[in-house]
Amino acid sequence: MLLFFGLLLAFTLLVWPLLVLLHELGHAVPALMFTPARVAVYLGSYGDGANSWRMQVGRLEIYVKKWSLFWTGGLCVSSSSDMSKAQRVVMLLGGVLVTLAVAVVGFYGALRFDLHGSVKLYMSLLAVFATVTLITNLVPREHGGGASDGLLLKQLLTGDKLVTAFSPELQALIARSREVAIDLGYDYVSTLHLFLADCAMPYPYSLATVFFANAEAQEAFYEQHRTGPANPGAGSLPLTTEFERALQLTTMARRHGLGKMLFPAHLFLAASEVADSDFNRVAFETTALPQILLTHYRPHSELWAY
Repeated sequence: MLLFFGLLLAFTLLVWPLLVLLHELGHAVPALMFTPARVAVYLGSYGDGANSWRMQVGRLEIYVKKWSLFWTGGLCVSSSSDMSKAQRVVMLLGGVLVTLAVAVVGFYGALRFDLHGSVKLYMSLLAVFATVTLITNLVPREHGGGASDGLLLKQLLTGDKLVTAFSPELQALIARSREVAIDLGYDYVSTLHLFLADCAMPYPYSLATVFFANAEAQEAFYEQHRTGPANPGAGSLPLTTEFERALQLTTMARRHGLGKMLFPAHLFLAASEVADSDFNRVAFETTALPQILLTHYRPHSELWAY
């Protein structure tokens, strides 16, 4: 009996990581086929690259959670925002179909062939865990601050969006971006102004420390983008298309495991996925920008706990 439970525990520890890996690769392969951009797969976390081992195969980056025997989840992130709705649906269904295939193979192997007991036990566990994973992924629900594949599919197919409150910090940032645009002489507000506003915000996760060595460099960059004198009498300024697109994608950034309330982190992660955003143009190492942002935001627990 002890041997049986020992095998059961050992096989469980072997089954779950394999399922997570295959499921996320099911998402990653279509993304690699549809775009020339990098694709990151996180095993055991929802975007925690700082506490993971990193491997790279071509454009595929794999982050494996350190010192974790039992992966509680995974995440696949494409650096491109150029995929069509149909391509995004295929990417989401890729993970689901791979999990379905694993369940079928597991059940077929356990029932069809006369296998050694330990092999049959492993195949049975593989089938059961795959079935449970398939069901939980297809049910439209929120978990860990993110959304299941079923919920993401529902949003893509119906146009529904998660109704999520903007945090006071995000509201203040958006208001401040308008003030920055006015001060620099612009007649519109873009994600460049959003970035410059964020660098001047008092919250501890401002991007100023990521992009600038000191206050002098930050001030020089600010003045470099001045186009004319400040216009304090300016009224409401229109948002650029790329700013509006970033706002539309903000709730989707919750797939990284960030909390339910939307913070500046969500908006900047969304802006990093808009290929022609002004934020992308001023950022260094654009292809790695989502990972740079996640590494920066990860230590700030308030962004993940709500």
